[in-house]
Amino acid sequence: MKKYAVCGFSVRAIAQYVVPLLGIPELPEYGDFSKYGKVVAALDVDTERIKIFNERQKTSIPAYSPEEFEKMIKETKPDALIVAGVDCTHAEYTIAGLKHGLDVIVEKPMTITAQQASEVLEAEKKSKGRVIVAFNYRYVPAHKYIKKLIMDGAIGKITNLEFIYNLDTYHGSSYFKRWNRSRQFSGGLSIHKSCHHFDLINWFIDDIPEIVFAFGALNYYGPDSPFNPQKKSKRKLTVEEIKKRCPYYLRWEGETIPLPESKHLKVYKDTFYLPYKVQYPEQLYLYDKDIDIEDTYSAAIKYRGGASMTYSFNASTPWEGYILAINGTGGRIETMHVSTSSDRCPFPKTERQTVTYIPLFGTRQVHDIPVVVGGHGGSDHVIKHDIFVKETEESKKLGICAGSIDGAYAVAMGEAVWKSAKSGNSIKISEILSR
Repeated sequence: MKKYAVCGFSVRAIAQYVVPLLGIPELPEYGDFSKYGKVVAALDVDTERIKIFNERQKTSIPAYSPEEFEKMIKETKPDALIVAGVDCTHAEYTIAGLKHGLDVIVEKPMTITAQQASEVLEAEKKSKGRVIVAFNYRYVPAHKYIKKLIMDGAIGKITNLEFIYNLDTYHGSSYFKRWNRSRQFSGGLSIHKSCHHFDLINWFIDDIPEIVFAFGALNYYGPDSPFNPQKKSKRKLTVEEIKKRCPYYLRWEGETIPLPESKHLKVYKDTFYLPYKVQYPEQLYLYDKDIDIEDTYSAAIKYRGGASMTYSFNASTPWEGYILAINGTGGRIETMHVSTSSDRCPFPKTERQTVTYIPLFGTRQVHDIPVVVGGHGGSDHVIKHDIFVKETEESKKLGICAGSIDGAYAVAMGEAVWKSAKSGNSIKISEILSR
């Protein structure tokens, strides 16, 4: 049985790794992988989270603070690290784990800068351990179907791609009340969020990005937001006063009616509602002046093989999801996915997703993709199998499992996007990423 140490006791770490490795009976939707591995240690700046988790779950996972990393390794002797804390910690723990010869499973983004990504690649070359980047987006059933179409030559040589990604006003605004709003912690949303999208496209077309040119701005959040109530007040408003006049707060939190607490909901809350005393000061809000990232991007990306992509990202829209089209010499693939939950969606939503294939000189074919139960469109469970048990034959055939090179290119593209937006110049990936 493999022993895992968790670096970063985030909700993602608990849901995707800790709970499945514990096999908590009351939370079967997260899977039971307890016979394949166990958590022998957890490290986090908020050690109180780990202690409270242990109390509620009647477990005894040893808790360590960040400065106790070496002590944790010495005392618990893990076989692998799971790195799932604040983005800015990913490189540090990944490199430290590799220096100890450990395998490292790191949540996306692998790092927050291309320089850090280069350092991870170098550390992996010198280590007997290997890096797995948890790009769960590749595992979505519709995405696997698209990959199969491309591999089967359905659209010939890919010429260009059109990718539009929206975050709704509920989800998008949440990033600006958390550490994500600071580039030193997240690298910005072009890395933290867009790395999902860039890796997906890189995987689809099996090519290397070369040049990025982008525009970006902070349009919805920060002190200059058109929705900032402070701009219309002659006196300094408190955070609570701002909230009461803020359209984001009023839309999603101002009139929330508490639901009756079921037994399952209580188990869920006891498991995941843990204190964040260090990371989330109560006074953070959407219009703070220290927000230094963008919420809107438009980018053009050129690939080595000649294909190009136009990419649009918006962190404040009425619905959440994406529109994707892939053009090739043999035809076109189109798909659209609405990921906004039904209770937040401003229009009737179907849970199914279609993939449309249109041959260049043929008739349109619409393929209905079955719904798969589970987090992130059913992808979370399958990636856990690949990580904790063994790589499935489908994953091997499609090349789904992602490594450090994949993680590095996704980060470098995100960095190139925000740097291009800041400078007004195009950015060559080879100039910011060494491999």
